[in-house]
Amino acid sequence: MGNWHAESESKTNDEPSTFPSNTIKGEGGDLRYCQKCALYKPPRAHHCRVCKTCVLRMDHHCVWINNCVGHANYKVFFLFTLYTVAACFHSLALLLGFVYDVHRGQIHNGGSVKISHIICGLVVFPLCLALGVLLVWHIYLILQNKTTIEHYEGVRATWIAKKAGNNYKHPYDLGIYENLISVLGPNIACWVWPTTSHIGSGTQFLASHENKHPDRSLTS
Repeated sequence: MGNWHAESESKTNDEPSTFPSNTIKGEGGDLRYCQKCALYKPPRAHHCRVCKTCVLRMDHHCVWINNCVGHANYKVFFLFTLYTVAACFHSLALLLGFVYDVHRGQIHNGGSVKISHIICGLVVFPLCLALGVLLVWHIYLILQNKTTIEHYEGVRATWIAKKAGNNYKHPYDLGIYENLISVLGPNIACWVWPTTSHIGSGTQFLASHENKHPDRSLTS
């Protein structure tokens, strides 16, 4: 399962999600212009300096998968992180259980803690911490319907709004349940399955001030 997720993650977005080159600027300035691509880009799209293209709903460029994490593969990336964390904690639990059994003398046939067990622990424990923090971070982002880029943009927007005596609200926060299904899909049974048929075109997104779309999916 882990290998499949890794394979899916690396291939889902070989060419980061881009938009048609004939995209034009809409009314009200909804689309922003990318000087590097010489194209207007839809909301939530950003230019990746590594991939050298604009990526729909870009979250970040991940050096570990050598690809951008964005509209087309964010759910797969999240599930990849989730299962990696589960595997790390499972490995750590097995290792600690073995050490505990050795300490209590329950391992027969001369079983003992070897240098390989110590090395394994020194590798797995930091991975549990680092990847656990990463998983919690992306759970927070999903519950807020934000990307990593939008989070830091929101910090600045909140500061500017506060100086002006106003309140800032993330425009794509639809509520916890709607935020979850916008990323994981409307079928709860498929939340832990790497399906992406629900994500839509990635050029338009439901905003919190708009009426909810009947099928709760991203608008295309």
